[in-house]
Amino acid sequence: MEKRFQQDEIIVQRYQILKHIGVGSYGNSYLVYDRESQQKKVLKALRIHKRMTKAGKSDFELEKNLLLSIKHPGFPRFFEAGTYKNIPFYTMEYIEGKNFEQLIFQDGQKYSEIEAFKIAFKLLELIHYLHEQQLIHRDIRIPNVITNGTEIVLIDLGLARKRNQDNEEKDSRKRHLRKEVNPQADFYGLGHFILFLLYSNFSFPEKKKESSWEEELEISYYAKHIISRLLQIEVSYESCAEVKLDIQKLFEV
Repeated sequence: MEKRFQQDEIIVQRYQILKHIGVGSYGNSYLVYDRESQQKKVLKALRIHKRMTKAGKSDFELEKNLLLSIKHPGFPRFFEAGTYKNIPFYTMEYIEGKNFEQLIFQDGQKYSEIEAFKIAFKLLELIHYLHEQQLIHRDIRIPNVITNGTEIVLIDLGLARKRNQDNEEKDSRKRHLRKEVNPQADFYGLGHFILFLLYSNFSFPEKKKESSWEEELEISYYAKHIISRLLQIEVSYESCAEVKLDIQKLFEV
């Protein structure tokens, strides 16, 4: 059984655990108070089943190094790394705000078509930055995007990988679009992200047969076209520049 750090536990005589804030496939994340710098940070500790394998430890090290390499305000800053009770961890910037999962499902926030695509346009800027660094995030989802009301931040590089033509999936029978190591994987995630925002404004009728998003959502032709290309229902986008161009057209209509 995995035992999480307890509230008020002091990690390496420095970080005081304030609360557990999330769990992913690779790590448990905690809000901590750094007694040395006197600021709040996020501490991510490698989960037990990942610590037991060389690949798990290697992937955690990769995630740490990727975060360390990113110099952009749209991503948390990396601070320090260490080991506590044989558990590897690192700390990063604590981002004030809420993720879109909280905003939609806890706060009941609703987004219009224009609002949804304005948020997507900001998120696309962060995806573009990663792609310029030959990085594919591979986990664009509503819990991984945080906003303070004006700016957005993209978190969790646990599944991010350097783009390598050799490791892109060629066999369509085995394809998992979100997990490929190519730009289209992030576009696919962005498409679903937009759908979550648009569905925040949708009322689900009782006793109605489930339909596709194209039938259920009352959105413009341009919006459907963009989402269909992001989800590879229509010809997929090749670059962030192409997606940006289409979203700008939507704003001008």
